[in-house]
Amino acid sequence: MELTRAIGIPRHKNLVFTSAGDRANLRRWVSGTRNFDLWITYYGGQPRKFQDVADFYNQRKGSKFQNLHYAYCQWMSIFDDYEAVMVIDDDILINGTRLSRLFEIRKELDLWALQPAFSMKGKISWDITRVRPTTRLRYTNFVEMACPLFRKDKLIAFMEVYDPVLVGYGMDWWFLDAIGPKLERRVAVIDEIVCVNPLDDTKGGHREIDRLQSMAKRMAVWKEVKERHGIASEESGQVEYERVAKTPLGALVGVILLLPEWVRYMIRRLGRRIVRSINSKFRRH
Repeated sequence: MELTRAIGIPRHKNLVFTSAGDRANLRRWVSGTRNFDLWITYYGGQPRKFQDVADFYNQRKGSKFQNLHYAYCQWMSIFDDYEAVMVIDDDILINGTRLSRLFEIRKELDLWALQPAFSMKGKISWDITRVRPTTRLRYTNFVEMACPLFRKDKLIAFMEVYDPVLVGYGMDWWFLDAIGPKLERRVAVIDEIVCVNPLDDTKGGHREIDRLQSMAKRMAVWKEVKERHGIASEESGQVEYERVAKTPLGALVGVILLLPEWVRYMIRRLGRRIVRSINSKFRRH
């Protein structure tokens, strides 16, 4: 696939990579301050869509990490010029200023991998990724595959072992296994920077990844890949090693600002539990 370049060589030391479809939210990523270049691999049905905001642009069907692996193998020399790479879902709601701050934090702390905390307004698959109002960041052994940011050499370590047969499920445990094993103070969820991972019902009730492969198939492939490569990171579970607190005033402000969001989030969780309980009773009868 042809690569279109809006720049001859990287302008920045940081790269944001995404695999984007027609409903992508990525135009807001280039608003505000930017310290990164943007690579878009477009898989949608409107040729050259979003090309105007990309520094690097190609078209290819596939999942995010499948397309990243292809781009890395085809144009490896481009990646050589970067210090850090973020691999982000095309629907994540965040602006360029916040993305830029994430790269700054990664460099300040020499983190191997990090992610912004998830707002309770959106989808939260793992509670460890939910924003905490009283902390700046939390050192963990886990970041989710929706928007991880890597030190470049750690991402390359994963690209060297990654098999594109795996579309999505289990990807986070695999890249953490590849960059490990001692992750204390090397991986973090950044509560200072929050993004929204949109709920599935805001996207027509479906996920683009389900068009590529069903959840059942993704889980089956992950089981096979995990056994074949001896991936053990999932067995340890998610661990929060340490919290870096905000100032008392900052923590108080954080709690006040997030309280309404937290209440709505808990009501939504309770509603889902009630629905699951009712459905379970009907299935038994």
